[in-house]
Amino acid sequence: MIPPGGEVQKGQSPFWPPEAFLGYFLLALLLLVWEAAARSGWIGPDLLPPASAVGGELWRLAVSGELWRQGGATLGRVLAGFAVGGALGAALGFCCGVFPGLGRAVRVTAEFLRPIPSVALIPVGILLLGIGFGLCLAIAAFACAWPAYVAALAGAGAAGTELRDTARVYGFTPGETVRLVRLPAAMPQVLSGLRIALAVAVAVTVTTEMAASPSGLGSFILECSLARRPEGMYAGIVAVGLLGFGVNACFLALRGRLLRWLPRRGR
Repeated sequence: MIPPGGEVQKGQSPFWPPEAFLGYFLLALLLLVWEAAARSGWIGPDLLPPASAVGGELWRLAVSGELWRQGGATLGRVLAGFAVGGALGAALGFCCGVFPGLGRAVRVTAEFLRPIPSVALIPVGILLLGIGFGLCLAIAAFACAWPAYVAALAGAGAAGTELRDTARVYGFTPGETVRLVRLPAAMPQVLSGLRIALAVAVAVTVTTEMAASPSGLGSFILECSLARRPEGMYAGIVAVGLLGFGVNACFLALRGRLLRWLPRRGR
């Protein structure tokens, strides 16, 4: 089915876009190179086991339920940290863009906190929150807040002065202008920032789990590394990639629905 309002270019299948084929081809090629390098003995099996062995270990972990238990713990922390940090960062950035006085008051503090690596706060978090869910949520939320803040701050100015003046001519109140003009205009940039924040949440959560969590994919990867179980370690890394791929795909689907009023190229 061709999307409403869209056209399929000549020679392009609507069911199998060439870009998707190229992406899967490159992934398959990478796996073949990995398998060949491991099988040929170029790299020791204790350093890089064959891709087929890693796939078998991933399947064993899925069947035993270990993968779902560890992955579920990581997913819960990712979504919680993303929800808290993304919402706070986007709200703060948008408000600072809409109200210049607030933006000037917050700018110095934000620019001081924004460059601080989130993982540098793990020792502080351990002192205040202990290890586990609360620590991972707080560190991930801190890391997520800043991409969302920067994108929302820029998006708040997407509705230019001409558009705002037009709203004023039509009798919009300041609140209606913010809600009906400035917020919709900012949404593409806000959602782009949130997409970046979601990827940051996955990376930071897994890193925090490695440092200070008894469960989750990060803890599992570190445990397998220390126990000299390379198949399990690489299976955990692949599981993190699959987790990130899945949450990104879900976010893109949600963004497409929220921005369905935009032309496809503008989403």
